[in-house]
Amino acid sequence: MEIFSKSHGKNTVLTGSRALCWSLFMMGVVAVLLTLGGCDRAYRYMFFPPERVEYTLAPDPSLMHLANDTCYYLSRDSSSIVYDRRTFKIEVKVLSDYQLNAFEFPDDSKDGERSANPFTFANWVDPKLGYTPSRFTVFKISIFNYTSSKLNFDPELSFLTTDRGDILSGYGREEKSSRGQSIEAYYKRRKGSSGVDNEIFERRMGIVRQTVLYLGRPIYQGDSREGLSAYDPMDESVEKAKLVIKNFITAYDENNEPSGFLDLQFYFKRVPLLKDRLNPTRATLADTGKSAIPSSDGATIAGTIRDASFELHQIRYRLEAEEGTATQQDWNAKPNALTSLIGFLKDSLKVRATLKVSPADSPELQNAKVAFLFVGPLKPTFVDAEVSSLTSIIRRGGFLFIDNSAFSSGYQYFDLMVALLQNISSKLGRQVRLMPVPNDHQIYNIWRRLPGPPEGRDDIENMPDKRNFLQGLFWQEKLVAVVSSKGYSMIWDQPDPAQIQQFILGANVVTYAVTSLRQEQ
Repeated sequence: MEIFSKSHGKNTVLTGSRALCWSLFMMGVVAVLLTLGGCDRAYRYMFFPPERVEYTLAPDPSLMHLANDTCYYLSRDSSSIVYDRRTFKIEVKVLSDYQLNAFEFPDDSKDGERSANPFTFANWVDPKLGYTPSRFTVFKISIFNYTSSKLNFDPELSFLTTDRGDILSGYGREEKSSRGQSIEAYYKRRKGSSGVDNEIFERRMGIVRQTVLYLGRPIYQGDSREGLSAYDPMDESVEKAKLVIKNFITAYDENNEPSGFLDLQFYFKRVPLLKDRLNPTRATLADTGKSAIPSSDGATIAGTIRDASFELHQIRYRLEAEEGTATQQDWNAKPNALTSLIGFLKDSLKVRATLKVSPADSPELQNAKVAFLFVGPLKPTFVDAEVSSLTSIIRRGGFLFIDNSAFSSGYQYFDLMVALLQNISSKLGRQVRLMPVPNDHQIYNIWRRLPGPPEGRDDIENMPDKRNFLQGLFWQEKLVAVVSSKGYSMIWDQPDPAQIQQFILGANVVTYAVTSLRQEQ
């Protein structure tokens, strides 16, 4: 008996007992797999082994409150954590190996071990592991100086901590200017002596000098700086990580020495790497909806408003305690909610929506296609003229969406807002009904189909008075206003990629208000 196997271009012959043992072993493996899982499962396991799941880091909004600073929020696409002091802003984003290879340095990530990409192993596969390990953990950090005199950032003072207890220090750029570890020293230790090795080393360092942040000249008013910061790779068991920027420089004294410092913390979690979402030519938030299936006429409806331009109105209301004690945040507890929703509309429906904030009695509301009223945490109050103004929005073909933006024990939000709808309905006259919105209504399927109201903040926090429906105001058989106790504005304000259905609901509401509602008035 002879069995041939090809290895490195040569035929190797297994004879006698070795061949017999090998054959019996393979037969035994197949027999066990057939017994345990059936023929199909055995076949797939033998010839199509399970694909290795890749992971990356994503912002963790559930831990952002630990920083105890309201300047932190998520970017519109939920990929970055933003620290915004109004005078300056910092954005921090994780770059996975896939992003670094495919989008940041595609031409330098194709030559295996000889690739010039300094941040990854490119397309080289470790023969012992059977996959490509990570070389570094890389963050893109963007700093915008609006009105501060001078800012600066030293990556070597930053570090990455994990839930395993690891502390990973930031890498400096060049060996001669770094106080600790540097990327140049890292590659010097791994560099061969050949001319090719020297060429690859210089190509890598050329990229490092162009992209890696270092403590250089200050960032002056009106200027910005963007670059990469590298840390050692994390163990695959890590679930949570925190990037700490230590001693971010916010001011200089008369001797041009740093005099103002700030410590910043950015929280991340380990999530599966979804490559389709990262492809800039394909990825939109709408493509990631869990169980969100296009409705039969969704594409047609969306096409009617594609490239349209309109305003989303947010209603500013008065508070019972406004005189002397209330602040802007009390009436507008989630100021980023509609900005995030507008970003979603732009990415998914390709519409140009802008935000306009108007008082409840403003004439500018009269032609609003859709108006949002986010209530909390203090009790709002509406005089008769303001109720008449809200009624006029509906009479002119607009839609009113009311949502709870801060759970409060100071007043009964739902009862108060339903009473507001009742007051509006009394001014609309006949053919008015107040009732829960059916789960097969257009606002759940006009663009993307939802089974009903998505999970709200009341579900997440398990509020005792949570409701599994939206209360609707129907006028002349058309839904013209909704009261939600779900807290969708809270979710829109701090987007999480896992909570996409709440944004789909917002897009459905806007699509419904802009298309079918107006056409039938």
